[in-house]
Amino acid sequence: MSMDRTETFSILGNEALRVSSVGLGCWPMAGITSVGVTDEHSLATIQAALDAGINFFDTAYAYGYEGQSDRILSHALRGRRDRVVLASKVGMFWDANKQRVYDGRPETLLKHAQEVLRRLDVEYVDLMYLHAVDPLVTIEKSAEAIAEIVRRGWARWAGVSNVDLDQARRFHTVCPVIAMQPPFNMLQQQSVSALRDFCREHTIGLVCYWVLMKGLLAGHLNRDHQFDPRDRRLSYEIFRGELWKRNQDFLDHLRAIAQRNDCTVSQLVVAWTLQQPVITVALCGAKRPEQIVETAAAMHLKLAPEIFQEIDQRISEYHKGTET
Repeated sequence: MSMDRTETFSILGNEALRVSSVGLGCWPMAGITSVGVTDEHSLATIQAALDAGINFFDTAYAYGYEGQSDRILSHALRGRRDRVVLASKVGMFWDANKQRVYDGRPETLLKHAQEVLRRLDVEYVDLMYLHAVDPLVTIEKSAEAIAEIVRRGWARWAGVSNVDLDQARRFHTVCPVIAMQPPFNMLQQQSVSALRDFCREHTIGLVCYWVLMKGLLAGHLNRDHQFDPRDRRLSYEIFRGELWKRNQDFLDHLRAIAQRNDCTVSQLVVAWTLQQPVITVALCGAKRPEQIVETAAAMHLKLAPEIFQEIDQRISEYHKGTET
């Protein structure tokens, strides 16, 4: 594997928003699905990300029952606003029973945006996304509100997350975006495949989350790993039963490739992701410093064509196996 990837920054859309190609996803710091989260570890993780060359931080109104992610970021980045690019998302929250609620009404989006700025103690964020589509509100109405957030100067640019191609077109017609945030990883590529041509045509950056599949593709969870009963990853099929076994078989191939090329599995996965067409940023969640230090190193890796081909062959074999 080559270590000659010298350009670790990208430009989102056709605007002058210069972001690191690995961004820190702050969802784990919310402590909702991750166990063992502490303020001390979260603050150290943000500092480690900065030290590793990351300038792009991704948060959301819903990252924490009481805005935990925003609170930590505000503390960690105080006095360093000019060094970072902040992205947030509005339109989702947790109700009194701690159940997820999607609310794309304009008044809610404006209220969330104001609260995000207050929590972060900033005058604006660089990028504001609609977090997800509210089935009870037309996407055009939600798009109008995001456009209003930009007009008011609360965000420099607009984005949209978790949309299909039709929704992306409708949103972009009302509120032009420079970034879309879909889920994407080696084993789940459908969302990006559907959006890639549209984003290329309109010079929209793809900022992908779930790159490491909630830690599965980081390669640190061995076949006999014993999950903490409180770990909500157990609610996902990928961490249980036959699918867990099949995923571990796939990881064994990645471990062998990584070992031959003197890198970790997570670095291999992130480097592969960054070499996908139109993908601008790989968001990597972390709750401890060593996690983001490891994945940030992938910004400096470039996979040789034969490694890329071998990985793609293993992915193809994986999907053929799940179809039988």
